Parts: sequence; C-alpha cells; structure tokens
Amino acid sequence: MFARLSASAALARGVGVGQRALGISRRAASSNAGRLERSRAPKTQTTYKKPFSARKQYLFGEYDRSFAQSPGVIVVQHYNLSGSEQLEQRQALKLAAHGARLMVVRAKMVKAVLRDTRYANLEPLFTGPSAIIYWDRVDEPLAAMRLALQAIEKQKKTVVMGACVGDVLLNPAMLKDFVALPPIDHLRAQLVGVLQTPAQRLAAVLARTPQRLVDVLKQKAES
Repeated sequence: MFARLSASAALARGVGVGQRALGISRRAASSNAGRLERSRAPKTQTTYKKPFSARKQYLFGEYDRSFAQSPGVIVVQHYNLSGSEQLEQRQALKLAAHGARLMVVRAKMVKAVLRDTRYANLEPLFTGPSAIIYWDRVDEPLAAMRLALQAIEKQKKTVVMGACVGDVLLNPAMLKDFVALPPIDHLRAQLVGVLQTPAQRLAAVLARTPQRLVDVLKQKAES
C-alpha cells in the first residue's frame, strides 16, 4: 500500500513539473510583451543620475527577453573558451537541441535583470565568465533541454551551474533528474495505471465473493 502511494506521489510530481514546462511557452507569449514581471520597476539611471548607455539598455532588454520568453534557461560557466570553440558550441546546440541559443552574458548586468523577479534566486549562479542557453521558441522543452545538456557535456570547458524551467529553479542534480523524466503523456499513463490498480483488485475480490458464498451454501445443502 505504502509503495503504491509513494509511486503515485512521485508520478504526480513528475506530471506536475512536466506540465509547468510544457505550459510556460503559452504563458510567456502573453506576459507583458515578452518582459519579466517585477515587484518594482528597474532602474533607468546610474548612481550619478545619468541615463544608462544605449549598449547597456540593449543588453538589459536582450537578457530580459531571453528569460521571459524561453521555456527554460540553463546557466553555464565557460573557462578559456576560444572564439572557435564558442562558435562550435553554438552551432552544436542549435542543430542538436531544437534551435537552442548560447549567449555569453555580463554577470553584473544579468543580476540587475533578475533582481525583483521570480528568478532572483539565480543571481548567485552568475559569478565569473557566464553564459545562458535559451530558446526563442520550442515545442518540446523537456527534450530540448535534455539534448542541450548532452551537447554541453561534450565540451569540458563548460560547466552547468543550474537552470530555470517555468517558475521552477533547478540545481544541476535536479536538472539531470528533470530531463530524465519520460514524456508527459507517458507519465500520465503511468499515474492512471498506478491509481487504477487498487480499484481493479477490489473489483475482482468483490466479483469472487458471491461465487464463494454460493459454493458454501451448496456444500451446506448437500451435507
């Protein structure tokens, strides 16, 4: 009994996380014109009351859009990657992981983008040379992130720091468990099977009971 309950609970959690990942694309499409929701407006001026440069405003907008519209974002650190290695990894991700994009980012700027948003807990991941892997649009986020991780593992100079999928923040171990989940339809089928098994056994027991009663009464009548 406890084993069945544990299995059904685990499957239910898997279905729930998978549904969040699959549904985030639809939510992102309607979210404030591709902008992250914030508890307060971002700064528009420097400490010296001067407007930010056009370059900084552009980067802020690009980082903001990437987190707001992508169904999932993987945070990585890269160590001494040459220009040719970066280009090779970009191409590998795009071809192998459903159009995944690799963007080298400025850690300080990304932290400013994530501040006061639901992704604020990701800020500590951006230390040192950082990059993000994201998608402009993807129909199968789970498969795309699985393929992206496989592509990243081939480059030893790149290390996964964590990820966000919808509203869920994942450390590297949790991310590996997440991408190992079977497709959402398969999870639903497993969950239905686990929940139906006790009912089917009860129905079988109830169906056998009248026949046993008839057999007992027949034996009594013949004795």
